[in-house]
Amino acid sequence: MSADAATTSTTLVWVAPEPPDGPQSRALSSWARAHGAALEPPAKGQAASLAVDPRDADEVERLLDRARDAIAARDAEGVDRALGLAEATLRAHPELPQGAWLMAEVERARSARWRRVPPIDEAAADRAWARAEAIDGGRVPGVGEKAGAAHGAAATLVVEAPEGATVLLDGEAIGPGPRATREGSHALVVAWDGAPAWASWIDVPPGTTTVRPSAPAPAPCSATDVAHVRVAAGTVEASHVRCGTWAAAMPGPSADAVLVALCEPGRCGPLLEWKAESWAWTPPTQPERAARGWPTWATWGLVGAGAVVATGVVVLATGALRSSPSETRFVSGGVKSQ
Repeated sequence: MSADAATTSTTLVWVAPEPPDGPQSRALSSWARAHGAALEPPAKGQAASLAVDPRDADEVERLLDRARDAIAARDAEGVDRALGLAEATLRAHPELPQGAWLMAEVERARSARWRRVPPIDEAAADRAWARAEAIDGGRVPGVGEKAGAAHGAAATLVVEAPEGATVLLDGEAIGPGPRATREGSHALVVAWDGAPAWASWIDVPPGTTTVRPSAPAPAPCSATDVAHVRVAAGTVEASHVRCGTWAAAMPGPSADAVLVALCEPGRCGPLLEWKAESWAWTPPTQPERAARGWPTWATWGLVGAGAVVATGVVVLATGALRSSPSETRFVSGGVKSQ
């Protein structure tokens, strides 16, 4: 919906485990009228995501089977060709969730090739086994395999990803700060709301390495942009939010009050208490039907993978609030409700 000329479109983020009830909704409507704001839900857009095709992983599995058959047949050319194609496929698709595990298996098959198929090269076999171990942490050798005697040097990786994004190293989610690993090639993925937005194979040398992925950020004022807004010690934490004009709100100290903070990119003002004045609310002309679950005037949704109990974010998922001098009207999904 479009706001009146005298109002400013303002994205509303409701910070609470439950959506606002009737009195809280009236307080929000009153606050919007007093501040000349047209409250809007966060947009549904999200950061551009990478397409993940499971057929790529299936193809690598087939090539690994072909390589193992060639090892049993002592066919060096067949092994090298199958493993080369498998590695090239994985290098081209670092976004595959099982890509790191498959790459480790490619290296272990290569290690077996150097131990069992002439020309034998024990040093090359050890190096391949060490590369696999660096990726997945190692496993017990299978039939026809032999663990390498050498291990990759210790390494530390620091990933400086956008706040609110999920970082996966070799398929495992990691938090901020240094991460212990081993030198070698590793799959690094940055995701928003579970969808990969950036992915690459990186070479990590011994020592400490810092990586700054150029992952695309979510659209300003989108549900993904505000998904990680939190309130701690009475302060709204929103350093990662890119939305230009928005407001954070939560239940107030009394049943008919809300706490509202005006916000801009990266920061919010103080949370101030607001109550709806008795004259500011026009009661419905017809009896309201008993609500079942959601409020009758709007549809509210949860942002992120799930709502947290104490400091999660509940955001307007569809619909918006709009007010006029004579009455309060609400629109949900384009359908006006009396």
